Amino acid sequence: MNTALSTAATRPAAEWSDPGFFSDRLGRSRSFWRLLWFLVLPPETQRTVPTVAGGVLVAVALGIGLAAYNNANNVLFIALSLLLSSLVLSGLLSWANFRGLRWRLALPARVRAGEPTPVSVEVMNQKRIIPSYSLVFRVRARRDGEGTTLFLTDRLDPGRHLGLEWLFHPRRRGVETVEIAGVESQFPFGFLNKTAGGSQRHDLLVWPARISYEFIPPTSQRANQAGETQRRPGPGADLLGLRPYRPGDAPRLVHWKASARLRELVVRQTGEEQRAGFYIVMETMRALWRDDAQFEKLCGFAGSLAEDLFTEGRLLGVSVNGEPLQPVKRLADLHRFLDQLARLTPVEHGTPIALAAANIITFKPGPRQNVHAYLGRQLAGEA
Repeated sequence: MNTALSTAATRPAAEWSDPGFFSDRLGRSRSFWRLLWFLVLPPETQRTVPTVAGGVLVAVALGIGLAAYNNANNVLFIALSLLLSSLVLSGLLSWANFRGLRWRLALPARVRAGEPTPVSVEVMNQKRIIPSYSLVFRVRARRDGEGTTLFLTDRLDPGRHLGLEWLFHPRRRGVETVEIAGVESQFPFGFLNKTAGGSQRHDLLVWPARISYEFIPPTSQRANQAGETQRRPGPGADLLGLRPYRPGDAPRLVHWKASARLRELVVRQTGEEQRAGFYIVMETMRALWRDDAQFEKLCGFAGSLAEDLFTEGRLLGVSVNGEPLQPVKRLADLHRFLDQLARLTPVEHGTPIALAAANIITFKPGPRQNVHAYLGRQLAGEA
């Protein structure tokens, strides 16, 4: 069994974040004095650090300044003023480059461990005239420690927006936090590295990875008769009813007596052979599941088996740690169970559910970190 259900449903994107140039204490006024105050004492979310080229420029400016004061040479003073004005102009253009930008994270609703996950950063330029250039978004997953740097290489014209994508490979199930750790730019001259805006983070639920396993129900009479049977249209011998003839139906399926009585062609609608359904019941007492690797294999085994049984129409319900049996009739029910597996941890004291049917699948630790699946008391599978 290797059927995998899609987890690519996209969650609505988060709220837009901005560089935060005008904090509450500055208000929304755009007067010259407030702008000057912002440049002198920027908010905490703003950070400007000289690059290597900027550090060299500052050192050269200090040297020229000392030489100018010692020699009283006007040419040196002019050179010093040009260097200082380039630094000031770099800061102003960098501020204008960030102003009016908005960005946000767009994440899938659910992901699976070990599978590539598209993480998008949407960027929008709300300025009316000035485009934005050379933006760098630092995106990371806090729990896995994996991260990347997304570069905006093309200019972003006013009123336009685009998306930058990162293929993230979550390594473990659970709740992962993906965040934009910083938005940086060295525009325009590369003298200053400016970081704007606070971090934006969102939680991502990671399902357990699919694993290879064996599941072969026992062939005893009790196992074959166990479970709830289902009748569905298919190439079987059971007669479900009659339906109008459609082009392409086999002539042997035509019910001639009923067709003569109804004065139109009708065919037999047969059903597939009856198939047993199963319940998955999990108990995760810490005394039973002490090995972390074996517990992770349990979660992967239960999730993979549940998906495959649901695809075959044979998953009737699930229960975890004594909870009442939850029926699984729709894809949302299966997703709810996989969400529960993503957050599952060993418990100190379990409350076994009182069920004795032969179509209940339970799990127990096996040798060499294997996990065994049982139908009743009979071994039915292994991972």
